[in-house]
Amino acid sequence: MCGNSRLRFLLFTFLLAIPCSSTIIKQPIECSRVQRNSTCFIEGLSFQSTADEYLAVFPTLPHLIIQSSEILHFAPHLFDALAETAFLTLKGSLIPAVTFRSDELHSLRIDNTELREFGVAAQENRNLNTLIINGNPLSVIPPTVRYLTGLSILDLSNNQLEQVQLSWFQGMENLLVLDLSANRITRIDVPPSLRLGRLKNFWVNHNRLRQVAFFPHFAPSLRRVRLVENYWSCEWVAQVRASIWHSLIQVYGAEYLCPEEVDGGLCCYDGQWYNDPSVERTGTGYGTGGSMVDTFPRAESLLKVQDDNREEVRGKQLRQTCDVLEQEYRRLVEEKELLERRFVNTVRELERTVKRLTAELTEAQDRVRSQHLSLV
Repeated sequence: MCGNSRLRFLLFTFLLAIPCSSTIIKQPIECSRVQRNSTCFIEGLSFQSTADEYLAVFPTLPHLIIQSSEILHFAPHLFDALAETAFLTLKGSLIPAVTFRSDELHSLRIDNTELREFGVAAQENRNLNTLIINGNPLSVIPPTVRYLTGLSILDLSNNQLEQVQLSWFQGMENLLVLDLSANRITRIDVPPSLRLGRLKNFWVNHNRLRQVAFFPHFAPSLRRVRLVENYWSCEWVAQVRASIWHSLIQVYGAEYLCPEEVDGGLCCYDGQWYNDPSVERTGTGYGTGGSMVDTFPRAESLLKVQDDNREEVRGKQLRQTCDVLEQEYRRLVEEKELLERRFVNTVRELERTVKRLTAELTEAQDRVRSQHLSLV
């Protein structure tokens, strides 16, 4: 009897322990700091195991910025942990893989995270309207990007993309901006039937493109384009120039100093760099009377040609100098505008910091004053 009683007691104790051991304890993630516009900055975030990731709970704020963190794979379950977040930014971190799945996010930005693999859950998503991936070694866009049918802004600039299938964007009926600039793109595949009906901005500058098929017909609403710094075919440039003109498309940026040819502000690379036709060829020809005569160049004509060549070379050198100076001027103007914007942003950030510190100081002074009065 004593043994049975002891067995029942142990069994009862074990049953009591089961609910306690199975209780899931969530691990809330705290903000490193919060701005007044409800932007939460999370710094130094990392997980020891996948189990820790499943237990994570992000702050319930509309805008999260995760920086200086190390997350080897920002997987779908981490997106599920973003309870009320509409805008997510991953920046300045080590996050080499991201698999997107969220019905809540409106904007996802991935800046300088060493991203190499990006995936999208195979289900239609009409809530995400902005996707920005910049400054990463990303070389491939996954076909599953076509599930992001609600995108209006798709910025994939400053990565290492080599090839793009525009057909994957066919279902993005609200796509207004497509930025593929500053990659290593050698080919953009465009099916004849493709129509990006609302696309207004198309940036493909600073790549390695020879042509873009069916341009600009695949974007009937196109209004602004950047094409500079590619390896355009002169034949392609000649073909699209009239279409650009008739469609009233604004072309931003121009090239003036080209190793080969320049056509309408774009360098193209079909011909030789410089092809100077011969001045006079020695040989035989027909005179005014129809008889065969020798056609050797005269000395005075050679001297005249040499003078003309000097003037032409001098003119070319002057034009090249002017082109270089104009390009340098444009570069300096753009750099000045960029520095001005950075300065304004820095000043604003400092102002916000000063206001925050002032508020914290005032709050601390009020707290000290109240404690002092209570002691008195």
